[in-house]
Amino acid sequence: MTTSVRFENVSKRYSLGGEPTLVSRMNPRRNRGLSEVWALRDVSFVVEQGETVAIVGSNGSGKTTTLRMVAGISAPTSGRIRVEGSVAPLIGIGVGFNPELSGRENVAVNGQLLGLSQKEIRRNFDAIVEFSEIEAYLDTPVKFYSSGMYLRLGFAVAVHTRPEILVVDEILAVGDAAFQAKCNIRMRELRDAGTTIVLVTHNLNLAVRMSKRTIVLSRGELVFDGDSTEGVGVYHEMLSEIRDVSDTANVTIDGEDVTQSKGQAKVSLDIRNHAGDSKRQVETGRPFSIFVTIEFTEEVEDPCIGIGLTPAEGHDVVASVFTAPGEYRGKHGPGRPLHAEVRMENHLLTRSYIAHAVIYDSQRKWLLGLSPFESFYVKSPSKYFGTTDLHSVLTINGTEMSNVAVVR
Repeated sequence: MTTSVRFENVSKRYSLGGEPTLVSRMNPRRNRGLSEVWALRDVSFVVEQGETVAIVGSNGSGKTTTLRMVAGISAPTSGRIRVEGSVAPLIGIGVGFNPELSGRENVAVNGQLLGLSQKEIRRNFDAIVEFSEIEAYLDTPVKFYSSGMYLRLGFAVAVHTRPEILVVDEILAVGDAAFQAKCNIRMRELRDAGTTIVLVTHNLNLAVRMSKRTIVLSRGELVFDGDSTEGVGVYHEMLSEIRDVSDTANVTIDGEDVTQSKGQAKVSLDIRNHAGDSKRQVETGRPFSIFVTIEFTEEVEDPCIGIGLTPAEGHDVVASVFTAPGEYRGKHGPGRPLHAEVRMENHLLTRSYIAHAVIYDSQRKWLLGLSPFESFYVKSPSKYFGTTDLHSVLTINGTEMSNVAVVR
């Protein structure tokens, strides 16, 4: 099998503050502010021709640095990289666009940069414009485009060059839902046609659906390379917490804003699997629990607690549990924490989810504390994706089909 991308013991170092100048070398005091960071350390992997590989990891793990080196935008500090085939990079919005040129002119320029001849650009022009859906703005300088319009045009050009290797960073996240779906369909078409795809994404559901193989990076080091379902599980186990919101996040109960926080409680939660182990990966069909600990800085009487689950890629509530005002009776204060557990039957399908907990006063009017948003991953034996296993039964000509689930 032909190899498209090969990394051999690749490391990449960046100097913070720039490379030392002649003046800074002559003046040691000016060197004190210089430091360096290793974006990658001794990373090795191989991507075969026609393979789709997802790269996941937290911010600063080296994902984008890896893609930039695959695309030839950046060179390694040490190690060796071999890339065989034409590369279409989608790493930054508008990369390769001249802001003074119109969209029409940038299609021609960008197409040539990606290896298309003028004849091929003319042949593909209508398809590129139709895919981008920005025909009305085609003769407008792209400096007036929104980030979404940049994305539409850049992606349309890249996928119509029919590259041998498509390199895609998280830029798809800025598009609207309809365009994201359109891009995902196009990437699957390219994948099925034999294009090699290296994909960086925080959408772990997309990583599992698009690729059988996932690479997990952490602080510049490769910590996992293998099956995508296992890789996403490793990534969740690696995370200690996700803090995407603060105590001032908008929270609404029965249509009433309860954003104002008295800050009287520190809320933490722990996710445990069916065996009672603290895990970031649970299994469909096996119950799991969410343990919540609330420590109070002031005296609070009869507080109300809420625990919720949402998909990591979306805002729909999967499940929520709230105590009603007055349902729980108890006084808490410094040294007298509140401990709660929610045990759930797990009918969730393969996906990443977010759990969080909140604590209110006795009338659910004041938000006293909000936990960090904790991510976890559900591993399901079903080959279908969605949110919930509805235990559906499908029969065809009287024969019952197996592994049937509702796909969202």
